[in-house]
Amino acid sequence: MKKGRWDGKISTASRVASNIPRANSTVDQLIKLFNSKGLTTRDLVALSGAHTIGFAHCKNFVARLYSYRGKGQPDPDMDPKLLHALRMYCPNFGGNSDIVAPFDATTPFLFDHAYYGNLQQKMGLLASDQALAFDPRTKPIVLEFAKDNRNFFQAFVAAMDKLSLIKVVRGARHGEKRRDCSMHI
Repeated sequence: MKKGRWDGKISTASRVASNIPRANSTVDQLIKLFNSKGLTTRDLVALSGAHTIGFAHCKNFVARLYSYRGKGQPDPDMDPKLLHALRMYCPNFGGNSDIVAPFDATTPFLFDHAYYGNLQQKMGLLASDQALAFDPRTKPIVLEFAKDNRNFFQAFVAAMDKLSLIKVVRGARHGEKRRDCSMHI
């Protein structure tokens, strides 16, 4: 990442939702959002690979387990063994809201390309991730990254570099170098 980026002077929660992907975003919505930031479909798939590490709370995917798209059935594009395991952690109602599941069920603590192989096996945790494996615009990129860790790493670095340059502010009139990043307006 490039050093010396200034932060904008305004930071409000109301500006966040329209600028980040949702757990159930469609590929159309994802492509539109990423394109609006000057990022390509390849960048989208590469940056989604950040889900090779990390965890999501049940609330972000529980609908896939019980009533996908409000139809009273689980997502048919989820591996049955993964579905069973996730249902044990995430009940349809109640349960502990602090429970999390790994984005990458096979290598949750390694930054690698296993995430893409998981998508091919219907083991994507979020609906937005799993959709990448089926859409004709993103599927070839998922297949490419599943086969070659180096290609994924190179694409991820390039996409992160582009991401770091979105809406860069310069000068004290437009931004600031924050000393306390926990401050919000």
